[in-house]
Amino acid sequence: MNKINTNLLFILALIFLIGCDKDPSKPGYQGKPPKPEYYRIKMNEELKSYLWSKPGSYWIYKNTKTGDLDTHIVNNFYFDSILVKGTELHTKHITIYYDYLTKSFYGTFIKRYFYEYSNYKSPNAESFNNGRNGITREGNGSINYPLYYPFVITSGPGTGNGSSYTTYIGMDSTLTIQGKTYQNVAKFDIDKDDIWEEKLNCIRSNNIYYWAKDVGLIKKQSISCNYSWELIEYNIIK
Repeated sequence: MNKINTNLLFILALIFLIGCDKDPSKPGYQGKPPKPEYYRIKMNEELKSYLWSKPGSYWIYKNTKTGDLDTHIVNNFYFDSILVKGTELHTKHITIYYDYLTKSFYGTFIKRYFYEYSNYKSPNAESFNNGRNGITREGNGSINYPLYYPFVITSGPGTGNGSSYTTYIGMDSTLTIQGKTYQNVAKFDIDKDDIWEEKLNCIRSNNIYYWAKDVGLIKKQSISCNYSWELIEYNIIK
């Protein structure tokens, strides 16, 4: 075999081996290395107006059935931007820099701490850049997304099926509670609420949460248990 034929066979074999590695059906396959992608995901300023309250902020609620009072006091607040890079083959070229907010409260009625925190975002998740900011509220049990922005009607489960789903109901331009009128009140149907009801033996009931702009949670209505927790006094430290 002459030198030209040997070289030709070598080239053909190399092309075959390279071709075997090019399987378009494999996750992360690219004909060329993907270009780096960078996303800056900021928390919407309007959403912040529903959530922003630093240590020392408090809300006092009254139970319309029992007359009990409950004070929620912010004892820790953290807001920062987090840099995350993809770890999967098809996302290693993606970097995101997103805002993250978390708060912890102490509730005088249940005598324990609970938390609110925004969603973690990962380049590995296809929906990381969908524009939605969800807030998880977690206490004795957990309530997933009692508040999420932008406020849109969803088709998720609701009305007390025992799960921890939330459905946005709508927005009231004004709402008067305990003689005080609030603006831009977002309403959410939440199936599961373990934060307040540990002492009242009425957990996993149909609940409506009312969130007011520049104030926060102003009312939690328990449809199944026939009472509400209503805001009677508050002080927000921005």
